[in-house]
Amino acid sequence: MTVHLALHALHTLPPSNVNRDETGAPKTATYGGVQRARVSSQSWKRAMRVRFATAGLVPAQDLSIRTRHGVGQLAAAITALRPDLEGQAAAELAKKVLVFATGASVESSNARRPAAEDAAPTTRETLFLGRRQIARIAELAVQGADDITAHLKTKAHANAIKQAASSRDAVDIALFGRMIATGDNLTLDAAVQVAQALAVHHTPVETDFFTAVDDLASGDDHRAGMIGQREFLSPTLYRHAALTGPDLAANLADYAGAMDLAQVTAAFIRVFAEAVPAGHITSYAHTTRPDVLIATVTGSPLSHIGAFETPVEPVPGGGHLAPAAARLAQHIQVTDTAYGDPAARSWLLTLSPQATEPLHPLADRVTNLAELAEAAAGELDRRTRQSIKEPV
Repeated sequence: MTVHLALHALHTLPPSNVNRDETGAPKTATYGGVQRARVSSQSWKRAMRVRFATAGLVPAQDLSIRTRHGVGQLAAAITALRPDLEGQAAAELAKKVLVFATGASVESSNARRPAAEDAAPTTRETLFLGRRQIARIAELAVQGADDITAHLKTKAHANAIKQAASSRDAVDIALFGRMIATGDNLTLDAAVQVAQALAVHHTPVETDFFTAVDDLASGDDHRAGMIGQREFLSPTLYRHAALTGPDLAANLADYAGAMDLAQVTAAFIRVFAEAVPAGHITSYAHTTRPDVLIATVTGSPLSHIGAFETPVEPVPGGGHLAPAAARLAQHIQVTDTAYGDPAARSWLLTLSPQATEPLHPLADRVTNLAELAEAAAGELDRRTRQSIKEPV
């Protein structure tokens, strides 16, 4: 039997618009027949990837870059190895090698705003490459810099460059996978599943009308310099993610850094809890932490969103957390009885012990995030090693 880490959170956001649609409005979804606040999994995964770096949880060289400026990144790496190759020479070499390695296509200089003569072109596709991958491709490109066309006609050289491009030598690629349409050899299935975050209650979208005052307006000029409006909402969200241990172990096969599976898992738990999408953050300062965080190592990584198919009503005087925690506890109990894994182990971190008391008997209480991450990651690592050794 395979083994998974399931994460569940109740996470309250203040008035905010962390993830907006094409009109600028907060994203919503209809669930249980009512409108709920929604934050896309893509938005939260992006926030997690950023948090890896800003919190120093993963060394910079062990992370990746998702960009259309891959030619420029590769050209800079080439110049660092061969200072005599700079400007247009480095960009041209980088373009030929990257196109060959990934199958990406390069935009013509007049397709977008005209670039400087020595600037590297952008690719039409967004590439997702590890920093260590870029460095390795640069090393191989420099070896054939004198005549890269002839160099790439040699099978050994061509295979080496393609192998470097298809490597998954980055922690975030191992976790979140990679899909690049230009080559199947570049695609990697994710070890992590991240659900759309959904409010546990009916969530009306509200409108913020704002004005900007002209600081230099005359004393009798009371008109606003500008007026506008922005939509926002204030949800308590249920968030869920699942990490498959053997899949992560397989995806880390090319990883040349110092972190092991337990350390990568602990870092993932940390960013799940600490990362918040930054949409309109300067207007709302909405960074919060989950009120409830549950980590479960299990053979059945089930979502408990069904607890909230009937929207939660606030308690008298206000507040969704207490009834949401009670509803979640009930759903976990009945689901585990019907479908659960008897060998599962769970840990609970809560900011409001009184409001979340129904959850306490269902997991081992911890006092801080580091303790939860260490315990759950260690258990996943142990069971993953055991699972990999078991005969098929």
